Amino acid sequence: MKYLSDFIKLSALLLFSFSFAQQNRVSRYNADMQASKSFGLRKMELSSVSKNTYDFMALGYFINANNNMYLKTKDKKYIDTNISVIKPILIDTNSNASYQKNGWVMNAGKGNQNAKANGQEHLISEGYFFRYIGEFLDILAKNKLYTNYQPAIENGLKYSFDKWKDRSFSQYGDYSLLFHQRLHTGANWAIVALYLMKYDESNKNSYGLFVNQFDQQLKKALVLNKSAGSVLYYTWNSTYPDTFCKALQKIKNYKPVVQDVSHGNHVVLYLIKAKELGNANWANFNFNYLCNTLKLKILKGDSIADNVDGTTDPSVQNTGWKISDGWMKLIYFDASLYPLFEKNLANYSNKISNSSLELQFNSIYP
Repeated sequence: MKYLSDFIKLSALLLFSFSFAQQNRVSRYNADMQASKSFGLRKMELSSVSKNTYDFMALGYFINANNNMYLKTKDKKYIDTNISVIKPILIDTNSNASYQKNGWVMNAGKGNQNAKANGQEHLISEGYFFRYIGEFLDILAKNKLYTNYQPAIENGLKYSFDKWKDRSFSQYGDYSLLFHQRLHTGANWAIVALYLMKYDESNKNSYGLFVNQFDQQLKKALVLNKSAGSVLYYTWNSTYPDTFCKALQKIKNYKPVVQDVSHGNHVVLYLIKAKELGNANWANFNFNYLCNTLKLKILKGDSIADNVDGTTDPSVQNTGWKISDGWMKLIYFDASLYPLFEKNLANYSNKISNSSLELQFNSIYP
């Protein structure tokens, strides 16, 4: 009986310690969200009416971070916060910032690589945002929250996909624009399509066709390697294996490029969402092999590799720290990854602090 009593006391102590650690996490997250940071709530409220499509990237990360916190805590304030940010973009159709007025265009600084698209709508930036709008809609629907706003959010999600699909078919006769030139851009729109397959069943075949074509390419792209110790792990290129759509066929010199870790996040997140949303194409996918990629190639020593095969090149040098939510959510498949993330990300704290990814990093934990 003594051993049983000691075991109960130890279990209670561990449970208390775990709960206390979670409370600290939540408190820190809440303080950071409300603080006058570059990507805190006040900044995101301003971004939600900026009509600058470059802001969609940071807005997407912010929405996802609050999605994560709601799923962890079931505290509705995270949902309320997201609604306040989304409302002028998707819910209030009379808003000057309404997305469906097609007024969201790129306005990046001269030194930014996206400045070449200034004054234009930007498919890539929108993909960063709308994948998380799909996630948010799914959370609202499952939890019967803001049922009065769900139709408007769903309509915004449909409008985003249909806008680029229609332009793509007008220009190329296929989904070329949504696939774009790299797997990671296609992955974001494939996430949008997965959510639309669930909530817009009348057009399910159209979304399904896009998803199936993307899945065929991703399956070809993923290369299963074996380490010296016979551990299996994935690597892949960011370029598509085949020039399977009209836009790619028009590129004269479409050479393979290894996937960088930062953008590879979108591919990993797609695979997680495909599993979560019941995409039969990935029913038997082994996430342990992606976890092994992290252990063997990316989280090396105290640093984070720039490419998924552990290499780097000048175009992506020192960007591995932007490892983001897809990679980090692999901790739910292999808990041993979390201490590795904590250790390695600590060495990039000066970059993470006040970045658009800070809240997202802080919202993902066991």
